[in-house]
Amino acid sequence: MKQWVVGLTALSLLFGAGTVASVGAQDEEKSVEKGKDKDVEEIKKPPMKEESGSGTGGSGYSIPCPSVVQYGSYPCPAPVVSYNYRYVTQYQQRARTICEYVPVTTMVDAVEITCEEVKTPKTRRVIYCKEVRTPKTGKRCYYKPVTKTVPQKVCVYKWVDDVVQQTYYKCVPKKPREETRYTYECRPTQTKKTIEVDQCETYTVKEPRTCSYTYQDVQAVTKYYKQVIQSPCPPDPCAPAVPPQVVCVPYTAYQCVPKTVVHKYDVDVVKTRTVKKPVDVIICGYETVKKPYTVTIQEYENVKVVENVKVKVCKPVIETQNVTICEYEKVEEPYTYEEITYKEEPKDEPYTEITYKEVRKPVKRPCTTWQLQKRVICETVPVQVLVAEPCYSAPSPSCYSPPAAVVPGPTCY
Repeated sequence: MKQWVVGLTALSLLFGAGTVASVGAQDEEKSVEKGKDKDVEEIKKPPMKEESGSGTGGSGYSIPCPSVVQYGSYPCPAPVVSYNYRYVTQYQQRARTICEYVPVTTMVDAVEITCEEVKTPKTRRVIYCKEVRTPKTGKRCYYKPVTKTVPQKVCVYKWVDDVVQQTYYKCVPKKPREETRYTYECRPTQTKKTIEVDQCETYTVKEPRTCSYTYQDVQAVTKYYKQVIQSPCPPDPCAPAVPPQVVCVPYTAYQCVPKTVVHKYDVDVVKTRTVKKPVDVIICGYETVKKPYTVTIQEYENVKVVENVKVKVCKPVIETQNVTICEYEKVEEPYTYEEITYKEEPKDEPYTEITYKEVRKPVKRPCTTWQLQKRVICETVPVQVLVAEPCYSAPSPSCYSPPAAVVPGPTCY
């Protein structure tokens, strides 16, 4: 009884949601048709998408419940109805007003300012300077160099012979002497010797190996399933109920059984071993030999020597000599020169004065401004709707015919 009440409540909620959605859709269609004359921009409705499932939005997948089958005169019991509730996303149209800035271009009055050139002829006074040369006579003074010979005492350096005592050291050789010294020489030597050397040699050994592999073998297996046999005669209403007879029916099934096969074989394995063999070698060495030789040593000694030596010395001597000197005398002489002066001469010259005049001209020019305007758009909005789904429970397995193979019975999810 409780399940029936819950199911009726869910159906009433579903019908109420559908009525509200249809009425809202009609109102939105009317508002959209009215707004088309006012430059209403309609947004294309996206394809209907549900959150999960198919159709009206099932949760996952579902298997239909089996129908009622009668065997003989006994009907199967009616399935038990239960309801599952879930939310389904539906898309509905809504009208929304937005504000945006739109560029508007208008023609406005403006003043165009230009400059025109104006030429005016005028006269101006120009002053020129003229050069005037006047000859004149004057006196000038300068200093003239004059040479004279005058006796004067001077200091002169002259070479004079002089005797100087000189001391120096003289290297005198001594009597030579002989000395015996030794030198060492390194000579190579060779020695023959027999040594044992480790050598590697290979040999072959047979070793057993085992190889195994697994394959799938198909084998027939006898299995059984239970079959319910109903009485072919109609039951006696006065007699007690006869229970159905259950019979085990054999059938053959095939299954894969893994089998392992093992093979044994021999393999030639190459191995190495170390063997000692004698080898004659020559060992090279070095020996040091001491060899004498004679060296003659010559020694020297320093002897101090003192003696008088005649040398020429440069000494200063004061004597009187005639010296030529140069003196400057002051001399005055007349000369002629030209005095240059400048005389001003005014003169009138014509010229053209250029001025610029401002000219204003009214014109029409385009001006673009941004204005805030309202616009109505039509958009699709997702709405969550609660939906009830009926689900039928499966009847007892005795209502169906026996399966041809082992297959699980139908269930509702």
